[in-house]
Amino acid sequence: MTTWAYECRPCSGSSDLWLVARERVDELPAGVTILRVKTGSGWACGVLNRNRLVEADAMLLREAVASDLQDCPECAPSRAPAPAAAATPETATHGPTGAQLQAAAISLQGHRMLVVLVGLNVVQSPGEADMLSADLCGRFGGVDVVLMGQHEDGTPQYHGDTALLQLLAEVPIDQMPWKTYPLH
Repeated sequence: MTTWAYECRPCSGSSDLWLVARERVDELPAGVTILRVKTGSGWACGVLNRNRLVEADAMLLREAVASDLQDCPECAPSRAPAPAAAATPETATHGPTGAQLQAAAISLQGHRMLVVLVGLNVVQSPGEADMLSADLCGRFGGVDVVLMGQHEDGTPQYHGDTALLQLLAEVPIDQMPWKTYPLH
């Protein structure tokens, strides 16, 4: 299911990107820019960007609660974006100011994953594929990443966790919910 979400980045300065549902953010007071975001390892402090509304798959959304500088002394006031009027789907920037990727966020037998379309040469290079998977996993909040390349005849070749690859073996690629995601 597609929904609208705001971007939130860890105050630690890492390149992770979390997405928080617009409905959740709209419930918060307008001045809130510091959130505690649920991650795989607990709750982390993040800086909300109310100026960046994006289309997202609901599976990639993170739970979040309002926070403040007292909860996270690492957050400097200068790092928090100034509150702005809430963006609407009509005014949201579609596509990044940088790169994009084609991916399908899916859940199979309770396993959430992001299947990312890449060149076949990447999938066939285990070292390069591992580095890219680790980078994308961090950028998408720790969700499992499977890379998919295609042979000339359209046959997919995957790189990722063996258990996830077994689950994907029976899923036709034309039935996956492919979308364009911004890559920051």
